[in-house]
Amino acid sequence: MNYIRKIALFIGVGATVSVTPFAVQAQTCANSSQTPLTKSRLDQIATNQGIPLSQVGVKFERFALSTLKPGDPIASNRRLFPSPLRQIKVGIGNVQPDGVVPLVVNLIPFFSFTYPDSVFYESKAVRGTLLPPSYEKYQILGFLDVLDRSPATANNENPAIVFLTTSDVRTISSKTIAEATNRDIGVWHSIGCEIAPPSGNLQMGKTKLLNPIVYILPGRVPTGYGGPGNPGRI
Repeated sequence: MNYIRKIALFIGVGATVSVTPFAVQAQTCANSSQTPLTKSRLDQIATNQGIPLSQVGVKFERFALSTLKPGDPIASNRRLFPSPLRQIKVGIGNVQPDGVVPLVVNLIPFFSFTYPDSVFYESKAVRGTLLPPSYEKYQILGFLDVLDRSPATANNENPAIVFLTTSDVRTISSKTIAEATNRDIGVWHSIGCEIAPPSGNLQMGKTKLLNPIVYILPGRVPTGYGGPGNPGRI
């Protein structure tokens, strides 16, 4: 497997992207004419559409999952995954990611491998946080704990977590990135954007890789995990 890996292209479940130097960069919209979607603006859009503010988070989650990958919507996840580390931290023994998909590794031209439950998607319509490991009673650390014991990890592949957020989360916490990097987990990030304010038409930006070093060291070409998404409304 290691020898095959040296000649493989890792293209997985989405379009291949080039590897860039390691740097934490602010996320961007699909094009420069769009406006990054803040939590405050999302609340305004929801109010204009008659959506109670208590439902904004769920509506944004459904929009992000269903539109991020055109033609291949991500199903909402209803399963719980055990996290011993979260149990130790706060006495909560599981996590429930918003979306869960397999990691598919195509080793050109001969082999293809599928590792279930190895890519998590998590939507957050929030402000005032960069989603550190301790966020929401160590929910983020719990995700990384589960991925660190995923089938992908067990087979020396890179699992991934993809954050889908409002633009208030300009990047993901350096502590989260460091925790993920220590576990060889890819961290990806996409923000929501408004296409033509004040229309309320939204689009998720392209997912951006925040820790390419986890793919560079083993000589892999990382996959993209969606975006730009289909335009739509919450």
